[in-house]
Amino acid sequence: MAAMSNPPAKRTYSQEEVNEILKRALRQQSLQKQTLTHDELVDMADEVGIDRQSLEAATADLAQTRAAELVQSNEARELAEERARRFSRFVSSLFTYLIVGVVLYFIALKTGGNWFYWPIMGFTIALAFQLRGIFFPQEGLERRLRRRQKEARKLERQAVREAWRNRMMHATFSVPPAQVVNAGAKEFEAAVQAGVAALLTVAARKIQAHADRSVDDDGPSGGSRSRH
Repeated sequence: MAAMSNPPAKRTYSQEEVNEILKRALRQQSLQKQTLTHDELVDMADEVGIDRQSLEAATADLAQTRAAELVQSNEARELAEERARRFSRFVSSLFTYLIVGVVLYFIALKTGGNWFYWPIMGFTIALAFQLRGIFFPQEGLERRLRRRQKEARKLERQAVREAWRNRMMHATFSVPPAQVVNAGAKEFEAAVQAGVAALLTVAARKIQAHADRSVDDDGPSGGSRSRH
């Protein structure tokens, strides 16, 4: 009776057990369903006592980690491609230099002298630089990336200029030619009328000024003649 009266103890889980349970629950869920929505993930976390803020922080951290891993993977892939490209160039140069060196050697045997050592030395230095580029392709990759960025900026500027040119052409030719001609004729007629009106105003002002001066000049002289 005493055992029956005591309530069963609540089960508790440590942080490691909570993490393991979540992992197993997500694994079981992934077996039933290939993907989970964000709301489903929030509901699952809420069931085990994980608040939404912590889940959002973990989601953001996971997104940043995946982005960093993607960047590193892209950089590693680009470095591998650059190394392979440089190795292919090295093999091609080595084959060419061997053929040229052998030809120069036989020419030197026929003509006499040891002058062929100098071009062989030049070939060796060039191959050494190419070999260094294979082991350290970062510099070549950076130059290639800068060249790509420069070309991309050039193409962007060309696209902007082309878009502006298309807008100007559309704005110019969207109006019918007859309408453009009529508008130009009306503007010209209005300008001519405005010019003529201005000239007439100036002429009228000068005529009025001349008439005023004539009246002023005739007034005193006419009075003197009347007194005589």
